[in-house]
Amino acid sequence: MTDARDRWNRLSEVFSVYGAEGVTSMLSKPLTAAEDFAEAMAEVETALVSAATDVFPDLRARREKLAARIVTVNEQYDEAYVGLASANAVYWRSYETDSTSESTSRAATEQTSAMDAVTAADRAVGELEADVRSYTRDLEEAEDVLARSFTKISGGDEVLGAWNAEVDVAQSYFGSSSTSYPSDPSKHSDFADSLRDRISTAVENRVTWLTTGDPEKVKDWVDSHPDFASAVGFVDVERAAGLWSDLSRASTRGDDGSWATGPLAQALALAPFVIGNLNGIPATARNEFNRRTLDDLLAGDLDAKQREQLEGLRGFLQRAEQDSGASAELLSLFLDSADGSARASVGIGDIDNADQITTLSHGIEEDLGKLDPWGASDVNMYKDLNRELLRADSAATSAVVLFMEWDSGSKSDVLNIERPDGGAERLAQLLRGDGVANPRVQRDLDLHSLATTMGAQMMADNPGLVDNAWLYGSAGISTEAAKSLERQIFDGVLTVHATHATDDWVAPLGRPELSEHPVDPRDIVGVQDFSSDGGVVKGFRSDKGEYGERTEGHNSQASAEWFYRIDGWVPLPVAAPYALPIPVMDDVAVGYLDPDAQSYKQAIVDHVRAILDREANR
Repeated sequence: MTDARDRWNRLSEVFSVYGAEGVTSMLSKPLTAAEDFAEAMAEVETALVSAATDVFPDLRARREKLAARIVTVNEQYDEAYVGLASANAVYWRSYETDSTSESTSRAATEQTSAMDAVTAADRAVGELEADVRSYTRDLEEAEDVLARSFTKISGGDEVLGAWNAEVDVAQSYFGSSSTSYPSDPSKHSDFADSLRDRISTAVENRVTWLTTGDPEKVKDWVDSHPDFASAVGFVDVERAAGLWSDLSRASTRGDDGSWATGPLAQALALAPFVIGNLNGIPATARNEFNRRTLDDLLAGDLDAKQREQLEGLRGFLQRAEQDSGASAELLSLFLDSADGSARASVGIGDIDNADQITTLSHGIEEDLGKLDPWGASDVNMYKDLNRELLRADSAATSAVVLFMEWDSGSKSDVLNIERPDGGAERLAQLLRGDGVANPRVQRDLDLHSLATTMGAQMMADNPGLVDNAWLYGSAGISTEAAKSLERQIFDGVLTVHATHATDDWVAPLGRPELSEHPVDPRDIVGVQDFSSDGGVVKGFRSDKGEYGERTEGHNSQASAEWFYRIDGWVPLPVAAPYALPIPVMDDVAVGYLDPDAQSYKQAIVDHVRAILDREANR
């Protein structure tokens, strides 16, 4: 740069232009910037060498030790809980045979030892998590120290346009685009918007090709890309609606009512999932194509779990229409590319024309294998909401959707936000699609356990997308999401109700301080706390109302699990101090969404009030 400046300055020796005397100094400022940059880079090099030599090797060694401990602690944790379950089973079998026998005494001792092992395993998990947090803090501090040594790298990177205004460089910020000429308005989009737009374009182009391309090539591509079905739902909902309109105009139905010619006929025959999983198109259309997808999947090669889940789905759809007296719409269906599990969303009622759509969703370790109890809640809520609207002499109608598209993970995932984040993206697309296909609809949520974490994240990321939410036995909400919900409640664009049963000892385990979602939604300013501990629910079935049972655990529906059915304890006589008290067992435990539960009945009343209030204020 010095050489270039010196050569440039020598131009005045042989060439001179009146009024342009300053030209010879044009490279002076860039030279100074280059010198500053070179000096800064030398300092950066020193900092990098120091960090690579003295700081990060120690951090790397700590990370490797933590990784090894994670494996060991997880194994011990799993073994301890398996051991406790086994010891409990042995003890109660022996106790029911002969409560005073020697074998029962030995089983009680083994049970105590198993409990001690679980306590030790839990303690080991807590210590490991504390060490991980400490390591993370140290790593972040080291990164911050290193980053601060880079702050001098600024000379010469300011880019000015012809109008002497700063211009953003494309690489300086993901998704940012600025004006390219004077007076042109600036446009900005974040990385998520940019990525979503690119995904939508790519998927939309692929859908178009699948519905119009050479059938043999289409079939080969579909067979080799089974995971594409799960990507279709992320097409921008407005673009999906336009795509559906274009494809419909280019297609015709036959005498039997099915698509007979055009791109939709090819889609129905070769790749029905590319239409069935689009959000933003009519529910009746999604149902038509997803029913064909279900038939195609069941006619193909499936493992035992997939076949059981899909046959259960087919059976539920038939039963749901009989039980509800309404249509059962299969709104999405695909096999998850990660673990092969079947995932779906099912709507009960007229989704395309309902005044209110309530979406239900589940917590951890639940998938289509739990469709029967969750499907029952889907149907029950549909019938109860519309019965209460009819009793209120309202012309409004309500539909209910069961959202089982997301992978809620297992106990090892419950403290993290990753699974809820993924589910939030899918749920947002479903709800955006509802708003495009049915613009006047009120969108409500009923969420249990980790689904409250997922749904709160979605509402925080999409203000105004949801009108009302009911949260049951929450596994916690992230601090950032809690702040967003509080703002939306204050602004009057969202109403949130939350309940936690006294007998629910599981939900708090999902929101300890070390969790990525530690906030109890009932602590958010403006959230309406409602009871699930038993009591009269006024306005349910009559103005006087009726009694609702208390929720007896963390279960969402009625449960036969023994740890939820325990309803008190009877102490043993002093003569047997080594044994545990005798539990009093209910036949079945009432869950949050059990039709007999106070929380369920109160939610029905509040749902009806929400839609009646909106209709009255129109």
